[in-house]
Amino acid sequence: MLRKRHRILYLGPEGPRGHSLLVPVVAAINFFLFIVTMYVNDCPAHRRSSSGSCTLPSLGRLSFEPLFDNPLFGPSSSSLSKMGGISSETVAGKHQIWRPFSCIWLHAGVFHMIVDLISLLFVGIRLEQEFGCVRVGCIYFLSGIGGSLFSLLFIENRVSVGSSGALFGLMGAVVAEIVPNWSKHEGKCPTFATLGVIALLLFIIGLFPHIDNFSHIGGFLFGTMLGYVFFIRPHFDWSKYPMAPHNRITDFTIDSSRKMCKMFLWVVIVVLLAVLYLVFMVLAFRGVNGNDHCSWCRSFSCAPSSHWNCGGGSNSHSICKYMIRGTTMLLTCESNQRSQIYSGTFSLSSIKEFCDELCS
Repeated sequence: MLRKRHRILYLGPEGPRGHSLLVPVVAAINFFLFIVTMYVNDCPAHRRSSSGSCTLPSLGRLSFEPLFDNPLFGPSSSSLSKMGGISSETVAGKHQIWRPFSCIWLHAGVFHMIVDLISLLFVGIRLEQEFGCVRVGCIYFLSGIGGSLFSLLFIENRVSVGSSGALFGLMGAVVAEIVPNWSKHEGKCPTFATLGVIALLLFIIGLFPHIDNFSHIGGFLFGTMLGYVFFIRPHFDWSKYPMAPHNRITDFTIDSSRKMCKMFLWVVIVVLLAVLYLVFMVLAFRGVNGNDHCSWCRSFSCAPSSHWNCGGGSNSHSICKYMIRGTTMLLTCESNQRSQIYSGTFSLSSIKEFCDELCS
């Protein structure tokens, strides 16, 4: 059979086309850094009372923050920021240009990490077997950075982390490879169904604190363009075969013209990618706030709820640390580092009110 059929997420009867090393290594590093983040967080050290107790305190230093602060079973926002999470304060205010890269190695909690790593292994290993570690690695890291830069326009002073933007970049690359070569692929419907399920799960998780759906959008945008750049396949040239079904000269002409069109589009996309990276970088480091032009964008990144604290600007919840001893509470706002001592009995709603007042 002259025309070769391709599979990306679903292997053919011949099995894997190659080996995968990069994706498992990246997944292992992500898991290791989550353990390091929990160790650095050290929840019992800054929560001494039952009202502010850690989740699963039996884990000791690796125990999780209270579910109001982090419903995904993970560290505090200050620990995520210390490990390399992004926020407008650290990137635009302190010009820490390494954070859009460092944040893609971190995860907000156990649930976030499990979904991300399982999806990465499923999608990434298949892609690496098909296209190699160099091209897949370039798409993964470049789309992750692009997603981080895009999310900086909307997260304000809320800390955001995660490799989901890079994962969405890989999924965008799959779409960019399949659509132009539609007739050459088998298993297209199962592939798109799988990508849809993964995207839905990541979108739902993106509504929780410390994760940002705008990084998913940015990662998919960059990944789609990068996929066309790195996954481009030459058009099949029937003129090389004596059993070609059509006239050789005609097929050669069609093949050459298609190659020229693909090359022109490739150059346009490369230039567009460079422009988008530059624009998003300038906007992010200038601290431009996209929420000023979008009234619903804050809810798209972190859905407001009485069960968790979204943090952020004046129109969202504030993030505070509190320590209660008897009838005295020490409250510290994480965004401006202001502290104040309160006396009395405290409910969760009253702590939130004091926190909003202290951070305003």
